[in-house]
Amino acid sequence: MTVITKIIALVLLTVPAQAQFCLSGKIDQFHKSTLFVNIPYVFGYSKENNIPISVNTDGSFDVILPIQKEKFVLLNYNKQEFCLYMRPNETLHVFIDSTGKNIKPESGSLLPENEILTACNLYEYPWFLQNHLSEDSAAVLSKESAGSIYRQFAQPWLNQTQQKEALVSKSTLPERTKQLFIQEIKAYARCRANEFAWNFMGNQQLSAFYKLLYGNISPKPVITNPGPMYYMFVRYYNGFLESDAMEKMKTGNIQLNEPLPYYNISLDSGNVIVKKKGKAYLNWLAVKNTNDAFVAEAFLAQQLFSAITDKDITIARELLTTLANTYPNSQYHNELENRVDELENILLRNANNNNIRIFDGYKNVQSIYTVINSLKGKVVYLDIWGTWCGPCKAELKHAPELKAYFKDKDVAFVYLDMDDNEKDTVWKDFIRVNELSGVHLRKNRDEIEAFWRELLANDPDKTTYYPQYFIFDKKGKLVMTKAKRPSEGPGLYEQIESVLNQ
Repeated sequence: MTVITKIIALVLLTVPAQAQFCLSGKIDQFHKSTLFVNIPYVFGYSKENNIPISVNTDGSFDVILPIQKEKFVLLNYNKQEFCLYMRPNETLHVFIDSTGKNIKPESGSLLPENEILTACNLYEYPWFLQNHLSEDSAAVLSKESAGSIYRQFAQPWLNQTQQKEALVSKSTLPERTKQLFIQEIKAYARCRANEFAWNFMGNQQLSAFYKLLYGNISPKPVITNPGPMYYMFVRYYNGFLESDAMEKMKTGNIQLNEPLPYYNISLDSGNVIVKKKGKAYLNWLAVKNTNDAFVAEAFLAQQLFSAITDKDITIARELLTTLANTYPNSQYHNELENRVDELENILLRNANNNNIRIFDGYKNVQSIYTVINSLKGKVVYLDIWGTWCGPCKAELKHAPELKAYFKDKDVAFVYLDMDDNEKDTVWKDFIRVNELSGVHLRKNRDEIEAFWRELLANDPDKTTYYPQYFIFDKKGKLVMTKAKRPSEGPGLYEQIESVLNQ
């Protein structure tokens, strides 16, 4: 029995017998591609929620999954995703064809529900997102009115979903299940339209588009225990609330110290909250003030779960306190509290970890070469990031693989963090909880400008975006600006090796 299998078995032993789902199936012409199911916590996709499924040589599989309440899950095979509907103490058998691109529910107690779900193609990718917009196309669209774009793209897409709604309505499924499926279909359609607009629209254009997409609908669910796409819709709907609140502030002459619509706090207070508790708290506050209590509770739980999986211990602490104080009997509390405690233990364990080196006198360092020159004899990969930067933290998750590749080679890793002085402890806690080995220093927004100037002095592109990467040779000379990201894997390895082999 593998370690992963043992872990799954242990999980299943702790789950009551009535909280299980039996999924079986057959893959035609199975060719050893991975098969796994992703069960969202509330919404969104996290690799931590992946459960691998063993497949026999003949392509058959049979697994018991810890499903404690009805869920929409993703079955992933050969990089194709299939949405399935599950409930505790139910069964489903599916067939995946030889192409690996099509799935057919064949039997089981939830066959009718999954036949309809498959026929609806719930997660169908819209035509306007299938091909990435070129810079020229994006530039043209960015000059059109929001109304024109809505009529060209969003409206036909939303109309297309009505056919799926009709298919569900005509089915023999229970009424509540029909409402659940239709709610997911509507939510998914608006989420995809939102993502399309994000690709090229400026704030003013996006604000007008939001009004067309969300202005005439209620964010509240039609039933309890909505699916993950509904909650993703709520997350995107927050963008509309934020832009509408800012517009009402301008047109209604709301002062900086006066309450904003939807948030019931002033802009000044909101800025203070974001610094202390993160944007996730502010997003939850808008949901709490505009939606049902059970929606707000689940939304907050997901925000907390995401902070935990990101190992953002400061935000996790704040959100856990909010969950405990606002929803003292929350079904999510005990599990999430245990997860935060695990982070606290990691932090304690790494308090004196010599592999996580904070550069001596970092507050007085005025040039990156003060650090680089202390590492002569090694190729240095410099990562400029911030604890506030989502893409930065996403890239840091690839650091272990990068460092493993260059283990025992003359490569050093330096992390220059840009955070305000009051975030000094937050920064130190973050790198220790994430066990981010390397050399670290922090500068505030004003101080880091001198570092940007010297790093980009000979680069025609002076853009100071985050994250950004640089490579220095063994003599301490900057030889590569705007290097590849850790997530680019082999491409970055090749860049570093080219300098290492000089």
